[in-house]
Amino acid sequence: MYSGHQELLELQGHTTLITGATGGFGLGLVNAYLGQGQRVVALGRSAKALNSLQEMGAETAQVDMNDSGALKTFCKSSIAFDNVVISHGIDGARPMRMLTAEYSLNVIQTNLLSTLDLLSNLLRSKKINSPGRIILISSISAHMGASTAIPYAASKAGMEAAMRGLARDLLHKGITVNCIAPAGIKTPLFKDVQSPVLDEKNYPLGLGEVGDVSNASLFLSLKGSKYITGETIVLDGGCTWLF
Repeated sequence: MYSGHQELLELQGHTTLITGATGGFGLGLVNAYLGQGQRVVALGRSAKALNSLQEMGAETAQVDMNDSGALKTFCKSSIAFDNVVISHGIDGARPMRMLTAEYSLNVIQTNLLSTLDLLSNLLRSKKINSPGRIILISSISAHMGASTAIPYAASKAGMEAAMRGLARDLLHKGITVNCIAPAGIKTPLFKDVQSPVLDEKNYPLGLGEVGDVSNASLFLSLKGSKYITGETIVLDGGCTWLF
């Protein structure tokens, strides 16, 4: 095998920041990056869950992603990161007729605006190394819509639009920015959500596993993925071909 191939399969750098680290996707991401020998800093709100991540070998910080002051403080005092993986967020299901401005604003604030706040603070504090990777966990709902989770779908569509703009902005720094848009993934919350998009019979390849999201994130973090930016990887198990 060509000797240069092995280097292309190595991760970019040695430090990774993961938000939403105590959630379904986040926990899998922490495991995956630790398994690749990365120094992982995990952000979350639950002190108990963060303690468990410390036992796994991660460094942790208890941060409310909607607290702009806390984000600014964290970014100023943190180490610099080679990989930044954004996986925090809330979903929720509520018909359009049940929506309130307060509810919609909370979803968009948590999923989109807090992400922009974090990234702007990291960049302003020069805490994303060059070259580097920014990976955002979006959703298939940004592409297909979600009749019972309209603010959520809107927040993820906004995330993908922001990703494309940021990818252009950071081209000169060698920092790539991409999204991963999962469809039906088996997480602890999966059983509580009722939607045809999450019906297993609609997935030719079956429902996804949390590891599928982690694997896609690791792929985008590889040195060999340096030429991919401004893109979204859709993890749908073939379901969008049926809708």
